[in-house]
Amino acid sequence: SAMVRVVGLTGGIACGKSTVVKAIERVGVPVIDCDKIARQVVTPGSPGLRDIVKHFGSDILLDDGTLDRKGLGKIIFNDAKQRKVLNGITLPRISRTIMWALLTHFVIGTPLVVIDAPTLYETKSLLPVCHSVIVVATTEEKQLEWLVARDKSSKEDALSRIRSQMPITKKVELAEKVVWNTGSKEEAETKAIAIMNAYRNSLGFSRLFSAPGLVLSGLACWILLRYFVGIV
Repeated sequence: SAMVRVVGLTGGIACGKSTVVKAIERVGVPVIDCDKIARQVVTPGSPGLRDIVKHFGSDILLDDGTLDRKGLGKIIFNDAKQRKVLNGITLPRISRTIMWALLTHFVIGTPLVVIDAPTLYETKSLLPVCHSVIVVATTEEKQLEWLVARDKSSKEDALSRIRSQMPITKKVELAEKVVWNTGSKEEAETKAIAIMNAYRNSLGFSRLFSAPGLVLSGLACWILLRYFVGIV
């Protein structure tokens, strides 16, 4: 079957999304990791990193030739113009890689694929291909506790990072499914697996003719025409 159901997965910082991802992968559902792809498109020797160096200068590299993410973060944090330049270099490459991964699953007939996208609701660019969205959520107290423990940061720093993001309550309102990660790790894993099983059970022929199915079909045709036939 050439039908694929695409589910978006997102959450707030330190909400335990990686726990949910591991549980999903354990039950055999492939996960496309947007953060991993974002790192891949700027690895040493990549055209993405070459373009970043061309614009920002070689000072943006660490001694081992990899991108100085903290240094670049400082430059773009308060400068919208520079942020726009960086996004112009990285976002099209990230989107292309994600779309190729989706197209591969579409062609081989993978029934269910999860896109792990931390800023799914902020950027909105991947929402058209998602049939539904799962949000991993917890309380601000838990977020704060986990973030301080994980990053060894001060409470003030951790709180400002949490509050610089879209509120988790807003994401919960927008999502079709929510994994409340307020109990044990096992409880969150169990909830995530139950949601995956429900999705698997509801897969049907109507998927291809839903809006995301048509978007993927159109995208497949466009990529074939553009890159293989060269007529678009």
